[in-house]
Amino acid sequence: MKFKRIISAVAVLAMSAALVPSLSGCGSRTIPTIDYKELIKNIPDVDNFKYPEEVEIKIPVYNRAQANLPDVTNNYWTRYVQKEFGDKHNIKVSFISISRSSAVTQLNQRLAGKVSNQPDIVYDYDYPVAVNFANQGVFRELTDDFIKHFAPDYYEYTKDLDEYSYLNGKKIFLLARRPQAYNFVTLMRKDWMDKARAAGKISFEEPRNEDETIQMYQAWRDMKLGGATTIPSNASLGGSNYGAYAYRPYPLSDEDNALYSDITVCALPWEPVKESLKNENFYFHEGLISSDWYLDKDGSKAQERFLAGQAGTFGCYLTKSPDYIAMLKENVPDAEVTIGGCYPDPRFTDPETGKNFPTPSRAYYPYGLISGINNFCQHPEAVMMYYEWMYDNIFTMQNGIEGKNFNFEKVSGVGSLAQYSADIPVIDEKYSGEERFNYNNNKDMWCLVVEGKELRDEEHPDEWINVLGQEKTYAPKGYEWLIEKAYDNYEKSKDYQYTDYAFTSSINTLTKYSGVLLTKWQDVHTKLVTCDPKDFDALYDQAVKEYLQLGYQEVLDEKKAKYQAEKAEREANEKAAEKEVENTSDGDKDVAKEGEKEEASGDEKASD
Repeated sequence: MKFKRIISAVAVLAMSAALVPSLSGCGSRTIPTIDYKELIKNIPDVDNFKYPEEVEIKIPVYNRAQANLPDVTNNYWTRYVQKEFGDKHNIKVSFISISRSSAVTQLNQRLAGKVSNQPDIVYDYDYPVAVNFANQGVFRELTDDFIKHFAPDYYEYTKDLDEYSYLNGKKIFLLARRPQAYNFVTLMRKDWMDKARAAGKISFEEPRNEDETIQMYQAWRDMKLGGATTIPSNASLGGSNYGAYAYRPYPLSDEDNALYSDITVCALPWEPVKESLKNENFYFHEGLISSDWYLDKDGSKAQERFLAGQAGTFGCYLTKSPDYIAMLKENVPDAEVTIGGCYPDPRFTDPETGKNFPTPSRAYYPYGLISGINNFCQHPEAVMMYYEWMYDNIFTMQNGIEGKNFNFEKVSGVGSLAQYSADIPVIDEKYSGEERFNYNNNKDMWCLVVEGKELRDEEHPDEWINVLGQEKTYAPKGYEWLIEKAYDNYEKSKDYQYTDYAFTSSINTLTKYSGVLLTKWQDVHTKLVTCDPKDFDALYDQAVKEYLQLGYQEVLDEKKAKYQAEKAEREANEKAAEKEVENTSDGDKDVAKEGEKEEASGDEKASD
């Protein structure tokens, strides 16, 4: 019987590969139509299913071109996947190298070429890029039942991301879950704070609001704690992601979030952006940031100045390698660092309690990599089985083999987590055997299902286990407490964080105008921060006018139209759902009444 089921499943696959012409192509390009219901029916026992004839799935993997790392398409871990997953199901797993620095270009080239050279999974970290792929017709539409059947554990793990998997009313994206990370911090020179306090320039242990922050920076400047060219607050030009969170109204209206919360283009005409730029202008003329900050477009100068002991702050990811703290202390042996705390902001007051709360901020989207199954994929069910296997084997793929890639160490918390301890897998960064990892502990293989290490499990269901894991994974020795302080800050502020609005259809004008608007924004940003304060308002008004004419007005118009349409659809769906509940409730009442009648009738017959 088992053999018959296998043959039936393969027959279904063969019969379902109907020819659907592609809109563009190189040679013969036909899209197979797959009947998901028949697949589910004919492959009931997915875990034990084995194709009678070998099938192939092609998986993309980033190649970061770093020295002394294994070949991304042929190494111990690609062979491990083949042995543990592929051989079990008679699936040939082929890995396709995609340069991380030119990933979009390479993927587009493959997608425009022969189908045999295309990956069965297409992905990117940027939502607009994923939308562009979708607009080209790259992705296969999926169903919940299909994903549940072939990847039930992955489905359960990511089901709360479902709202982000739809575009234009179709479910096409498969999302990697993003655990909360606590290792992005702004390092501050604690020894400079101590010296300023000892000199009577400040009275606080650490700044608790914007006024105290400015007072601290002014003290650092006046005392020349970084030398003659002390830079109290590091700054660089950056890109389009200009949040202006400290100047936004809170709570932010849903419509404003849809129109202005965008990391693809800066919302220059928005009042919070204007106020934030004014604050930067003040910092510039007070000598609190570098006089040539605008020349640093990639943050390399900011890093260089902090490590040299010239600058007082530096935003970075805490890592063991590179260890920025150790690099700073090599140049300035007496240097000490800390990160700021989380305090109520006098600018934000809860109208109900009258109390201040922390500065609202942007939360990361709850997902990481955005992927989907290529429309030309012959075996989407095999691809979903791959997602399932990767999730079920995530511990091994992230940590490797005990005694080689990692060892368990007892890790105890400090500060607010001092009562907790657990055995944490600690990676041996120096291991160089055959089983050595590729970039960042094989991340470019497992990033399909999760963005970072997730240590929570049935035995340790609470977040503290992840915090201890990140201490051991990221923090330089002796500075584990920085991770816990970042965690404490997050716990105090998480109720005042919000994600950007996620449209369920693509914003075409963003793709059209993002490049020219970025160029204009960087020019405007520089001029408005460095201009004479008395000229700021006039220059800002002129810049907004030009920015709107360059395409931003069209972006706003399209966003507003699509927001209103989506809002109307949501409201209609909510009303329909309420009506269905009412009808169900009425039906239940009718059934109950019929039951009462029957019961009463039965009682009468019994009494007779």
